[in-house]
Amino acid sequence: MYGNEEEYESDYEDTELFSPSFKPSYVVIAIDTHPGMFQKQQTSTPFRASLEACYNLADSLIFTKDTRTWSPFAVMLTGESTPLIGFSKSILDTIKLLKDKLDLTDLELQQTHQRKGNLDLGEFFLTCKKIFHDVKTMFYKRTLIYISNDDRPIADKNSKFTALNEIKTFAAQQIEFQILPTIESFNYKYFYNELYAILGSKIQEEVCTDAEGLAQKLSSTILFKTNERKVLFYPFKGDSGRFLKCKRVQLFSNIQLTNSFMTTKGEKVINMKVPGDANPVYSIRYVGEGKAEGVHFDLCEKNAFQDFNLPKGITLLFVGDRQVELGHVFSKPNLIKVDPKEELPFFKKFWDNCVASNKVLVCCLKTRQPDRLRYAELIPVLINNQQMFLEKRLPYGNEIIWPAKIEYPEEEKNEERKLAIKELVNKLTFEFNPNMLPDVSLEKKKAYIRAKLLDAPMEEVEDVVLNREQLDLVLEDVVNDIREKFDLVVEEPKKRRQPQNAGPSRKKNK
Repeated sequence: MYGNEEEYESDYEDTELFSPSFKPSYVVIAIDTHPGMFQKQQTSTPFRASLEACYNLADSLIFTKDTRTWSPFAVMLTGESTPLIGFSKSILDTIKLLKDKLDLTDLELQQTHQRKGNLDLGEFFLTCKKIFHDVKTMFYKRTLIYISNDDRPIADKNSKFTALNEIKTFAAQQIEFQILPTIESFNYKYFYNELYAILGSKIQEEVCTDAEGLAQKLSSTILFKTNERKVLFYPFKGDSGRFLKCKRVQLFSNIQLTNSFMTTKGEKVINMKVPGDANPVYSIRYVGEGKAEGVHFDLCEKNAFQDFNLPKGITLLFVGDRQVELGHVFSKPNLIKVDPKEELPFFKKFWDNCVASNKVLVCCLKTRQPDRLRYAELIPVLINNQQMFLEKRLPYGNEIIWPAKIEYPEEEKNEERKLAIKELVNKLTFEFNPNMLPDVSLEKKKAYIRAKLLDAPMEEVEDVVLNREQLDLVLEDVVNDIREKFDLVVEEPKKRRQPQNAGPSRKKNK
């Protein structure tokens, strides 16, 4: 809690996402080459779906800002002695290789990669261990994901004995094993129940029958969902010499291509640097003033409103009751946890006292020096058996605007009308997927950048257009029923009346 603030503060820059001792996780994606993996199911074979999932995963990594936001991965095919894609292979080379594989027909993939005999699972596990051991850098975790639809991979007792003996060494090597079936009828009792019992872990029965499901599963394992920034917590206002070392956990945002402009046809992305104004003007418009011009400040006046006294970080103001009700969120909340380098136990004592007394920590936040003051409450939460504080911003009084009260109509008592409304709701209900409404402009920019990086033709991006005719066919019957039950009259559009004495236009001769 006591220390040299300036020395520690230098590590707490806004741009830093990870500590210098960052250790990546390594993932081996093993794809079975059993004959059943090449039998077509629904739209494609499980083997092609596995390659497509790896391709989609690698393709999404092109636009990540930092290589430390995802785990390095390798792709291994059963029966092979070397990986198809190693940890050292670049993302661009990985995409090109997988794209070449996907361009092959199902028959060509089967002839090239289907294994001819039974699988020696023990030898395969040993090969995967060697891939992990070839990485000499420090690691955080090792994960082996095995994609297969063969629930009886063992041919005889000797092979089973060898495979189970090999799996016993996974715990000592810090390797986590996951089986990912591609068929609904996959039965764990033939072999994998015993394998997981030896590992001492519980089976998570997840079945991925298509490329989209496989890609989501791989992404959840390989992509990081959060980043961590160091932050200092000052328990005593006015005393910047005593602080606790903490970390602010933030969720990653979606991909954004900044500082880029595109032509209307989406053919070219142009980087433009706009020179900054020597005398910028900062505008403030009061909420509720309509189209009021607002108040303008220059840089000196703006700095006059900044705080120079409080240090950068989190400063405790007081301990009190919750200010923000459940479900009310005014900005993206973050999580605050103790830094493992913090030796003193005061973070835990703050957390325990808040839980025991049902209180929160009301604090002042500053992300830079100088900066405007932001207020937040730290709510004690327990996440994955770890004590943390949920950081929720506190609004100013004039930032709270309650919506206008809506007078609800009287409850409908007619049963036929109720059934008609229920049927309309059912017709309009569907399972929504964010992929249904893609950002077309962003997709065009990504397609252009991808084409330049891979030295390949630019892929066409289809515009999302609502099929009104198909929607009319779905709703036609129920809409007619609604009109009948509620006695609704469809008004025909009024035609524009033509003037009776209209004559040909004449131009005056000059």
